[in-house]
Amino acid sequence: MASLFGLIASAGVVVSLLVAAWQTRELTRQTAINNGIAGAAAIYNGIERIQHFESYIAAEPWLHAHFYENADLPSDENQRVRVLALSRMLADVLTYGLMISILNPEMRGYGGWKNFALVMRGTCPSLVEVVNEHPEWWPALAEHWEAYPDSGEGRAAGAMNSTQ
Repeated sequence: MASLFGLIASAGVVVSLLVAAWQTRELTRQTAINNGIAGAAAIYNGIERIQHFESYIAAEPWLHAHFYENADLPSDENQRVRVLALSRMLADVLTYGLMISILNPEMRGYGGWKNFALVMRGTCPSLVEVVNEHPEWWPALAEHWEAYPDSGEGRAAGAMNSTQ
């Protein structure tokens, strides 16, 4: 009789282990799906931020040269303030992108943010100025630039290949 109870108890343990293994496998699968969804949402959020930033340039095309063509800060005070304010916004966008790339495992293979940050350093002197003035405000961006000191400095195409 005792061996029958032992056999039943053993069978219960085996079934419990099988159920636990199945639950663990399903939890792992659900976690991977959730990470993928979170990564896609983070990329989408970042793209929206870039598009919002770009809407200012689309509204005032003279700004394009200051962000993508290496133009110095304008001498007109109103234009200068606008470029500096947009540079701070861009620093926020880049910092967000770099931070989510680090935090979300589904985005670790996505190098778009890293490359974009390097290209922008090479084409936007006002961005470099505001980040160098207060690197503690944009630590992820400042650290990324420090990690790749020779990338992006006026060589946008070279920066695209430097982190791959």
